Amino acid sequence: MLLPLEYHFPDNTVSAKRLDRLLASGYFRTGNYMLRTRVLYFNDEILNTLHIRILLKEHTFSKSLQKMLQQNNKRFTYNILPFNITVEKEGLYKAHSKRFKGNASPTLSSYMLDTSNKSVFNTYEINIYDNGKLIAFSFFDIGINSMASIIGIFDQNYSKHSLGIYTMLLEIEYAKSIQLKYYYPGYVAYEPSQFNYKLRLSDRFDFYDWYSKRWTSFENRHKKQKVNDFLKQKMQLAKTWLQNFKLPFQELFYPYFYMGSMYPKSDCVKSVHHLQIQDFDIEGLFYIVEFQPEKMELSLSGVTIHKYQFEEYIDFSETNDGKKWNRVLLYLQPSIIVRNEYELYAGYIFLQELFRQHLLPPPLNKATSQESTTEE
Repeated sequence: MLLPLEYHFPDNTVSAKRLDRLLASGYFRTGNYMLRTRVLYFNDEILNTLHIRILLKEHTFSKSLQKMLQQNNKRFTYNILPFNITVEKEGLYKAHSKRFKGNASPTLSSYMLDTSNKSVFNTYEINIYDNGKLIAFSFFDIGINSMASIIGIFDQNYSKHSLGIYTMLLEIEYAKSIQLKYYYPGYVAYEPSQFNYKLRLSDRFDFYDWYSKRWTSFENRHKKQKVNDFLKQKMQLAKTWLQNFKLPFQELFYPYFYMGSMYPKSDCVKSVHHLQIQDFDIEGLFYIVEFQPEKMELSLSGVTIHKYQFEEYIDFSETNDGKKWNRVLLYLQPSIIVRNEYELYAGYIFLQELFRQHLLPPPLNKATSQESTTEE
């Protein structure tokens, strides 16, 4: 299974042992839940993500990081305490979050707790002070053998001191002092991205391989096929099948793929890339070929647009911009697995007939039509 995103929502407190197990299987924490992200849509581009960790017994700081650590330790003071959200931290978060692109949580509380009023994780904090003034802080979770870095926030007036990296260096030092085995900084991307600053933390990392489900040396990352490349490769095969039967189609990216992962029991579409067959016989019905990440097969489906309660009307001519969908899509069952071009074409004919029978109003029979004419 290669879901672009995979969520785990704990229904109770996450024990230290359970946290270790989830982190070791490629999850990281965001809010009050855990997430595995194989493909990330960020700033209008697809990133292939790599979840990384540091084996602490083999870790040493580079000379430049040692220098930063020594200088900041002389300049500032810090403490390590159980996690606590304060008005002061909320103020720092609000100022810092202006740097975030995309849909940042409006408050620190909502970022850490979502809609809950308590954390289900064993979370601690590092607070950095300049003459008693809070200038930076970070939150991290602790398991039996593992530490996971969650977020680092700092005063922009102190940018030259690299406080975001500094808090992570202090986290690593603390993890070593309590004899933990692994430090999990989150994820980076194959592509250049704003997440890749974490690679400054060490000369050696392991990353979680989505195919073997094992941790392996970061140096081997280019030997593995990127998940998005794998998905595109499957879609290229489907394009050939459609072209063989001269079925017109357009390629569309689906930026709402995360909805299908967040609500796995819903009818939300889960795939990243679609080939939409150009057939508009029934308004609001679209035929798509996709690679289903749960079944690991190409499939043909009828889909429609999710309508929100506040909407009275949907303009179906504006559902996509020719490159990507602009709306959340829902499956109209059934979806048909297709393993060759003939199954694809036969499935397309079958779905057309099925939806015509069930979605189009029945024709007026001749007797009813004549009676209506007589009455007039």
